[in-house]
Amino acid sequence: MSLNERLREYKARQEAGEVPPITSAHLEVIYREAEALAASDAEDRVLKAGDPFPSFELPDENGDVVSSADLLSRGPLGVVFYRGIWCDYCNFELEALEEIYPQIRELGADLVAVSPVTMPNLRAAIRRNKISYRILSDRGNAYARRFNLTYTMNQDLLDVWGGFGMDFSKINGDDSNSMTMPGVFLAGTDGVLRFASAHARHWERTEPADLLAAIEQLSLDRTARS
Repeated sequence: MSLNERLREYKARQEAGEVPPITSAHLEVIYREAEALAASDAEDRVLKAGDPFPSFELPDENGDVVSSADLLSRGPLGVVFYRGIWCDYCNFELEALEEIYPQIRELGADLVAVSPVTMPNLRAAIRRNKISYRILSDRGNAYARRFNLTYTMNQDLLDVWGGFGMDFSKINGDDSNSMTMPGVFLAGTDGVLRFASAHARHWERTEPADLLAAIEQLSLDRTARS
């Protein structure tokens, strides 16, 4: 089963009322806001393949700073933006990426995931999804903003999440109410994006197989040039 098949199955279960405490009234607000984001052409504003890759120095779950320059000195780098452990769709995506991570490493590339959540939430995501690749904290979505992935959650959406006891000032450690669209990017060692994909509708995600295919193509291109 592909990642998006699994997500569609989960979405259908939510809509059938099989995933409490979320209800049809909650979903109406969540879907409305996601569709409004999609209608705003937010995806079209995201960085594309061929654009320069924004460099980063971000802390991991232990507070150790991870540098994109260091990672790119060893090979291509995949970067995955996700919303947080509170998002079930994100957890499905992280698990699916973990399944292909050994193949990514075999091809000489690496992978990091980036989220606006605090360090304890990063650690929780690593434990829950049994992640072996790095997960980095992007406080305030400052790095995601450089990819044009961010938006501000409106009060209706905040009220839905607040009804579940979710306080994003604590989850993300800031009061911006900013959120990132899910996105997957691949940077070559030359610092140029070779693959880019983002989704305004958070229940849709980039297939891990598509990222893997892009890494494989990059490897073939390097071999052809050598």
